[in-house]
Amino acid sequence: MDWLIAQDRALFEYLTLYVNPPWLSLLCEYIGRPSTYAIPILFLSLVYLFRDKQKFAFFLLATILLLTLSESTAHFLKSMFARPRPAVFWHIYVDPKALGFPSSHAANTMALAVFLSRWFSKPLAWFLFIPFIIGSSRVFANYHFPLDVFFGWLVGFCVAWCYGIFVSYLSRKLFHKNSFRCDST
Repeated sequence: MDWLIAQDRALFEYLTLYVNPPWLSLLCEYIGRPSTYAIPILFLSLVYLFRDKQKFAFFLLATILLLTLSESTAHFLKSMFARPRPAVFWHIYVDPKALGFPSSHAANTMALAVFLSRWFSKPLAWFLFIPFIIGSSRVFANYHFPLDVFFGWLVGFCVAWCYGIFVSYLSRKLFHKNSFRCDST
């Protein structure tokens, strides 16, 4: 395990010192802010709301619950593993609450990608750019080691997979259909 962590740190150092120009760090910092996505999410939500109000309400509730579950799982694992963020490791700042393993950004975006894939009946590959861009930005913005992001993706995938089973069951009960996909009739 120590070998894996050493390799993770070495990869992080290589990426941040040799592959990360200052403009990329600034861009990655911007990408990680929730405010970056407020207008596109609002626009897409309004489009979906006008398309089907009943399913939109269910979709919104299901999405909020999923992200709450994903965030809670990531925070529980952070407290369990207590791996500091790179800046703490490099003594740039010391914050005892600055734990990075696994990445909540990576977990939440992967959970969302899996959920959207199932909801809209599209291949997961259509949505993987979201967790890839967000997760990568966390490494290049110096908030996470690469393994923090990788395991965040894994946590998000597992949470969404299990949650999907629950939502499918609930959807059958509410909508009397075999899946929770938005295009099912």
